[in-house]
Amino acid sequence: MKATETLKKEWPILILLTLPFIASAFIWEQVPETVPTHFNIHGEADDYGPKWMLLIMIPGIAVLTYLLMVFLPSIDPKRKIESTQKPIAGIRMVITLFFIALYAVTVLIAMGKQVDINTFVTIGIGLLFMILGNYMNSVKPNYFIGIRTPWTLEDPRVWKKTHRLGSKLWLLGGGMLILGQLLFGGNEVISSTVIGVVIVPLAVIPIVYSYILFKKLEDSDD
Repeated sequence: MKATETLKKEWPILILLTLPFIASAFIWEQVPETVPTHFNIHGEADDYGPKWMLLIMIPGIAVLTYLLMVFLPSIDPKRKIESTQKPIAGIRMVITLFFIALYAVTVLIAMGKQVDINTFVTIGIGLLFMILGNYMNSVKPNYFIGIRTPWTLEDPRVWKKTHRLGSKLWLLGGGMLILGQLLFGGNEVISSTVIGVVIVPLAVIPIVYSYILFKKLEDSDD
């Protein structure tokens, strides 16, 4: 599907992407000139910047990320990504919603509202992992989306089995992040430990697994 056709078909996402800009225009004068742009492990603001970084840059990054994913098939030299358009469309929607939620939460904080940024980020990332994990099993071999190691890209069998494992891991890991935050969110040390213990294996295990599986299949084919 051509990028222009995708844009026409996904007009609801385009409307969602414009909402933060419209909101920014309405609340521009109500937002302080200097706003929090970074938060430490305690959920406290430790860096500040001009309000355009919040009101314009975050929605802008959301738009650029969406457009990049739309135009990926156009720059794929072997058009492999075209075979996995359905899950990528779902991923585009999920990432768009995540950015909009991030924008809303940071605006509320900038306007002096009491929001637990750590809880939002952890639960948001947990949900993101779970939803992306649900789509991961449907992603076909390509150069842009998925667990792209030298071994998954070399052998479709390794790609399929690695993504099947990754799908289960991300669903489980996302649920553990959410549960850990709900149970231990009040204890920063335990909460941070849970995040580290969960996220590192989600990244490392599929990579190691793809290598081991590739070598195993390579030996069996000889």
